[in-house]
Amino acid sequence: MRPQVLWKITPHLANWLASLATDNPLRTALIGPNTFILELGCGISGLTALALGPKVARYVLTDQPYVSRLVAQNLAENLAADANTSASGKKHKRKSSSSAAPDEATSKIVFTPLDWELDSPTASLTGSSSVRSFGVVLACDCIYNDALIKPFVQTCVEACTLREVDDQPGDGAREPCICLVAQQLRSPDVFGSWLREFGRSFRVWRVPDELLSEELKGVAGFVVHLGILKNAAHLE
Repeated sequence: MRPQVLWKITPHLANWLASLATDNPLRTALIGPNTFILELGCGISGLTALALGPKVARYVLTDQPYVSRLVAQNLAENLAADANTSASGKKHKRKSSSSAAPDEATSKIVFTPLDWELDSPTASLTGSSSVRSFGVVLACDCIYNDALIKPFVQTCVEACTLREVDDQPGDGAREPCICLVAQQLRSPDVFGSWLREFGRSFRVWRVPDELLSEELKGVAGFVVHLGILKNAAHLE
């Protein structure tokens, strides 16, 4: 991976999610061949999408419009690198039939501009005519000042609400949308303000250290939370 800028938590989160055992309840809830994932504030690296792309149906990256070109460049460079590695490896060892080809994995990853203060998430973000909502909304290190908190949380609410208002069989919508927020702990005041605002709309669980990788544990300065809308019909 050759991004120009990368938050410290990003590679740890990507590695943790990609390495979850298939029988791990978190893996079952967050990652599957029919799962559509929406990432908010993706930045330019696309690392988490590249790690999970082969394991899900579609991974939609979003951020402000100026990010688009750099995201596309990073995805293209990594696709080329993966293709070269795969071609080289075939000379020595036959590739497992269960591995996703680089073209197939990366074709599942798309970028769409989404400004939290100007735009609202809609079903069109899925890029599918049959699947109109997301199973997971993911954000990695998106909260670092107070001004971002309300628009970020509102965007999370609107994205997760798509699951509630478009309950179609193709969505697998019997399960609620899970909002995963991973953060590096910086300002206690900003973190506390985000948690209070997030908790007004979501039922919130902190992922315990024993379920996280060593690199993501609280002692390393990181924290991962899961949220489900309080008004999710699936929980009533």
